[in-house]
This record gives sequence, C-alpha cells and structure tokens, in this order.
Amino acid sequence: MPPFKTLDDEATFWETHDTSLLGKVSLMDLPLLEKEKEKTLTVRLQTSVKEKLTKIAQQKGIGPTTLARMWIVERIFAMK
Repeated sequence: MPPFKTLDDEATFWETHDTSLLGKVSLMDLPLLEKEKEKTLTVRLQTSVKEKLTKIAQQKGIGPTTLARMWIVERIFAMK
C-alpha cells in the first residue's frame, strides 16, 4: 500500500482497490515484494489499454509494469 499524501489520495486508493481479500489472505502470502523476479512474461495490449494502465499507475505513483504485476498476482491469489 502506498503512503498517502492527502486524505483524498487515501480515499481514491480505497475506492479503486478490491478489498475482498482483506482478512482472508496475509500480505506476506503475496509475492509482491520480492526484489528479484524469476521469470519474464510479455503481454501485448492494445494501445488504449496500455495508455489507461499507465495513467492509473501514474496516479498511484508506481510504474505500469508494477501495477500489472500486482493486479495479476492479486487475481491469481484470489482464485485459491
């Protein structure tokens, strides 16, 4: 979770994130914080999708690759 600069930033974060896993999955169970990644996956996206992903990532203060990886990992672990 990013540090919030304002209450509006925090409100936006919680309004745009799936909280259904809270209390069900420990954050330590999600391999989001690993420094070294073991494999690479190339995903082709339409230009409009990549632009939207980049815009959302910028609003969150992270890169689009990080955001995409976070969303993929969250979805995979939600399917347990």
